[in-house]
Amino acid sequence: MVVEAKEIFRHVKDRAGLRTAREAERAVRATLGAMASVLAEDDGRALSAALPRDLGKCLSRRAPTEVGTLEELYAEAQRRERVAPGFAREHAQTVLEVLATTVDAEVVERLRRHLPTDIARLLQPREGGGEPPPHVHAHPAHRPSSVQTLSRSRPGTGDPIAEATHPVAHAGSVARSGAPHAERMVETARSTRPAREDETLAGARDEGRRR
Repeated sequence: MVVEAKEIFRHVKDRAGLRTAREAERAVRATLGAMASVLAEDDGRALSAALPRDLGKCLSRRAPTEVGTLEELYAEAQRRERVAPGFAREHAQTVLEVLATTVDAEVVERLRRHLPTDIARLLQPREGGGEPPPHVHAHPAHRPSSVQTLSRSRPGTGDPIAEATHPVAHAGSVARSGAPHAERMVETARSTRPAREDETLAGARDEGRRR
């Protein structure tokens, strides 16, 4: 049973990520036209008979240049589709994959035996078979949370603002000392004279009064 043309277009559109069925149709016709230049005449007729009549006609119009390699096939498909080389390459690959799954299996096997090896390698179903699986966006498990207030909020920390006990200054800071400027006060300044380093100005005054 010959598959309908719209089914082939739909498969190509989905697999190649094209926007419209019209773009898919253009890619299919361009690839088939390029294939007409690489297939032997009897193989071309066999493929044409396995396709919808309108698409089969693409194989009857041979290009003026012969195609013998995969790169030449890509170039001919690009010339016909009139897209960038990268898109033409991707579209041709997709069309050949779709043909391998929609055309009669005996015809596909016949073409693969007679085509150049690098082209025959593309005329086979997508690895894994079937359509690509639909994208599933899995959301993480949702756990109800308590009502958030300003005092209970946690902006970047695991501790509520109202319960935070972080120190106001780092260790060794003068802000954490009871007398932050003790070492610079005149009364507690240390003597610089030898053997009297432990003597402070306040201590020296007290000793003078006792004398």
